[in-house]
Amino acid sequence: MKIIISKIVLVATLICSLSSFTTDKKADAMAKAEAAKLAGFGASLFQLNNTYKVKLSVDKKEDSYLRIILKDQLGRTYYNELYGKKESQYRRTFDFTDMADGTYQFELVYKDHKLTKEVQLETNQDRVFILQ
Repeated sequence: MKIIISKIVLVATLICSLSSFTTDKKADAMAKAEAAKLAGFGASLFQLNNTYKVKLSVDKKEDSYLRIILKDQLGRTYYNELYGKKESQYRRTFDFTDMADGTYQFELVYKDHKLTKEVQLETNQDRVFILQ
């Protein structure tokens, strides 16, 4: 009987540990966002209708600087700004019209907290070739 109970405990432990490896990326991102909100800073990113523009809105306390970095998937930096220590709201529109298709990330650093917002750019442009 003792062996059966220890096997059940072992199986339950293995199942719990394996399920921890299958955590969802969105759940991790949500947890980071919640931690950032508790630290006094939150951000939202949304696309402006029928454009290749996105608006970034960040609210923070007036006690520290905010670093905004825009990078592509290869790590190339396209934008880097240090926003005022005494400002509580950051609002900026970014135009992706001339950017190549791909994945871009906004890294927002406030105190010792880092929040990442992602933009996936995929254009479907029809090209016409005319032969004469």
